[in-house]
Amino acid sequence: MSGTVTFKCPSCGAYLEFEPGAQQFSCPYCLQTFTEEEMRGLARGGQDSQPAAAPDHLRGYHCQACGAEIVTGDTTAATRCYYCHSPVVLSDRLDGSFRPDGVLPFRIGREEALKKFEEFLAKKKFVDRRFFSRDQIEDFSGVYYPFWLGDLKAQADFDGTGTRTSVRRSAREVITTTRFFRVERSGELEFRDMVRKALTTCDRQLSDGIHPYNTSEIKPFDMSYLSGFLAEKRDVEREGVEQEMIAEIQGYAPEMIKEGGMFDSLNGEVQLSQIRAKMRYVLLPAWVLTYRSGKPGATYYYLMNGQTGAVCGKLPIDWKKLGITAGAIGAAVAGVLCAGGAMLW
Repeated sequence: MSGTVTFKCPSCGAYLEFEPGAQQFSCPYCLQTFTEEEMRGLARGGQDSQPAAAPDHLRGYHCQACGAEIVTGDTTAATRCYYCHSPVVLSDRLDGSFRPDGVLPFRIGREEALKKFEEFLAKKKFVDRRFFSRDQIEDFSGVYYPFWLGDLKAQADFDGTGTRTSVRRSAREVITTTRFFRVERSGELEFRDMVRKALTTCDRQLSDGIHPYNTSEIKPFDMSYLSGFLAEKRDVEREGVEQEMIAEIQGYAPEMIKEGGMFDSLNGEVQLSQIRAKMRYVLLPAWVLTYRSGKPGATYYYLMNGQTGAVCGKLPIDWKKLGITAGAIGAAVAGVLCAGGAMLW
């Protein structure tokens, strides 16, 4: 079996969890709290040094609390034991090239996230109530998703023609004068914190919907932040993401290098050179609720930014309730029209 990491309370031996609100680690049994520095010391002594097994579609682990076998997908990096519910970090999933450069700890705890979820749904009158039933709420999970962040710089050079047009009017004629200029420009373009998902199964539209994150709060990666949450490991390589970002800045460059100045128009070619990319692999927090209706393939998601509280979701509609409401409104309108017609006649 592959190695796991758990973080035990030195006072009572229970398993510690990260508390987003207090930005510290706490024991749910003896109520002791620990700072980030104290947890780093515990982390150094808590890792199982067993070698990682060869990667498969499913992987097996042993829970250090109860000994049960935990079976996960090949991108899961942190989870809970299905039997004793102890938080477990799968250490070998985050070793070597898969070790993140940074992690953005949760700022919003579960209770606050649930409150925001209820407030969000209160405004949605026709959402299927099964979406926020008790069983569903129990699956409301805090998840760290993997992303690539890129800081890109490039030298941009423009060679083309600029025009300046002036109009002079008199009593008898209108004279339009257009002057042409040879224009050369150069400068360095810089793009910071470009974001791309690092997990193929993550829905791009939904994940983009809860951005942006305040990346200035990203901390150097420490596995202790994952304790008590779920986490996914990246399965997207840097090279493909970097090329995608370069293609994107090539699309932005012409407008950026042409904007401003004294010309009415600029026409010419923009060349990028000396492109430099600094990539970071980071874990970003989100609260997630998934609902599968009875229809095949009908899966609905609700995501909340674990730092800012921004939400995005695809919500199931209660068509029966919507139909009854529409019918009632239609009947009321028809009644008013009939009453008005009777009065006219």
